[in-house]
Amino acid sequence: MSDATMPHDGEEEAYTVRPYALTGGRVSAASSDLPMEALVESTVDPQASSGLTPEKKKILQLAAGQFQSVAELSAHTRLPLGVVRVLVTDLAEVNYLKIHVGGTADDATTHDASGGLSLSLLESVLDGIAAL
Repeated sequence: MSDATMPHDGEEEAYTVRPYALTGGRVSAASSDLPMEALVESTVDPQASSGLTPEKKKILQLAAGQFQSVAELSAHTRLPLGVVRVLVTDLAEVNYLKIHVGGTADDATTHDASGGLSLSLLESVLDGIAAL
C-alpha cells in the first residue's frame, strides 16, 4: 500500500470509492437541483432497506427519527454535496425519504401584495432568531 493511501496517525481512513461510481456516473439528480438546506426524513426503517448501497443505508440511518438537511447528510457521510443530492433524490423517488423544501426569499409566497416580505416570513425569521 502506498504512502498516499495509508491513513496517518489520528486520521480516519480515506474514502476510496469514486463519487461517480456511487451515482452511476450521474452528476445531477433526475429532478431539479436539490437545495442544500432542504430537510430530509426517512419514511422506512433503515434496517429493512436491504439491497441498498452502504451510502444510501447511512443516509437512511441519519434521517431516521429526525430531520437532516442535505448539507448535514453530506458532512456526516463525508460525501460530496452533489453525490448526496443524487442519492437523496434516488431514495425519495422510491419513497424511502421525504424531502421538505421551504420557501426562499424569491418565492411569490414570501412576498405581500406590495412586493415586500410577507408577515409570515418575517415571523418565521424572528422565531428562528429567538430559538438561538
